Amino acid sequence: MLGSCLAIFVATYMIFVEPPPPRKIVIASGGQNGAYFHYAQKYAEEMKKEGLTVEVRETAGSVENLRLLGEDGSGVVAAIVQSGLANPEELERFHSLGSLYREPLWVFYRGDKELGRLSQLAGKRVGVGPSGSGTYAIAKQMLAANGLIDSGSPEQNSPAVLVQEDVAVAAKALAEGKLDAAFFVAAFEADYIQSLLRDARVRLLNFDQHEAYHRRFRFLSPVNVPAGLVDLGRNIPGRDIALLAPTAMLVVRSDIHPALVPLLLTAARRIHGKGDAVSDPGEFPSASYCDFSVSEDARHFYRSGPPVLQRLLPFWQASLVDRAKVMLIPMIMLMMPLLRVTPPLMRWRTRRKIYLWYSDLREIDRRLIPGLPGLELNEELARLKDIEYQVAHVDVPLSYMKEFYHLRLHIAMLKQHLLDLLAGKVSTEVGADP
Repeated sequence: MLGSCLAIFVATYMIFVEPPPPRKIVIASGGQNGAYFHYAQKYAEEMKKEGLTVEVRETAGSVENLRLLGEDGSGVVAAIVQSGLANPEELERFHSLGSLYREPLWVFYRGDKELGRLSQLAGKRVGVGPSGSGTYAIAKQMLAANGLIDSGSPEQNSPAVLVQEDVAVAAKALAEGKLDAAFFVAAFEADYIQSLLRDARVRLLNFDQHEAYHRRFRFLSPVNVPAGLVDLGRNIPGRDIALLAPTAMLVVRSDIHPALVPLLLTAARRIHGKGDAVSDPGEFPSASYCDFSVSEDARHFYRSGPPVLQRLLPFWQASLVDRAKVMLIPMIMLMMPLLRVTPPLMRWRTRRKIYLWYSDLREIDRRLIPGLPGLELNEELARLKDIEYQVAHVDVPLSYMKEFYHLRLHIAMLKQHLLDLLAGKVSTEVGADP
């Protein structure tokens, strides 16, 4: 029976117990000058506190991040990805752990005339970010929607000239007049955004059609930049500016270890939970504003917070206990026969302690029947006293005191008989007179 229980235990362990979380994971980020790389480094710092090593993989941006997530040999299990870029296959393959923050779409342009529509960039040299970046992907979508990408149609507007350059290079080129306009998807706090906002040579496009864009591109949310947000004293910007913003999401492979999900989201709360210029404290991370389906483990985190074990124990200890809990049923099955066997076994062992001495008492008693000389009587008495000493030091449960004291009484009776024989009060010869 015990062998069968052990077999059940081993089989259950092999089938149901998950492997431990990996000690190292890879997060795809972006270029070293971008926010994705900066935030991925913060995730690495937070995860290191829990004993997990995070390799931050530098990439060209969101498009490359999605490609790396889909390659089994890349080692990438998580990536920061801009909303609105995934194709249908990628939307099916991956899950989101939530949106992390809004990334406003900034369109800066040169000139004295105030612009409010992208169609007004017809024929202009427009920086759209490097190929493979989220900026490039969203700029192409929006320019195409305004007829500014060459389609060969005679009715289309004069197409814009798309210039693919890194954000830092594009910002400098715009300031120097080498570009007429440029798209940037970046946080309000980015250095080059702050520099361009304060540069009198360039203007920030106000999206007059922001509600129409939101309805056509659901991944874009209207964002308001109030007058004076950049510089109250100089009143920069000079009026409220309507922008559009995709979100940065934490996207993972579907086979990510479930124990890593609350760990990553706990780090996300520490990193993004304080809010910024375009979001309120506590608004992010969020299960909203996501293109990908939010994983069930992540939804549980948003409903209930971190698992109880991870709140009480260090990560690796919590993971061990969580994995072991599935063994409770086979452990109970294993213990049930043992629990049934234990009481009879305990009774047998206790009685054995007591009855073990009766064989010695019976042997001494039998030797007295044919009669023994005095020397041997003394030897038997010494032997009996030794038994008496050992019995006195045996630990017996209270429920067995009756048997215990019966034994001691019988030892005392036999001892008295030996003493009487030595004193000559009784005879050991068969048929002798009393």
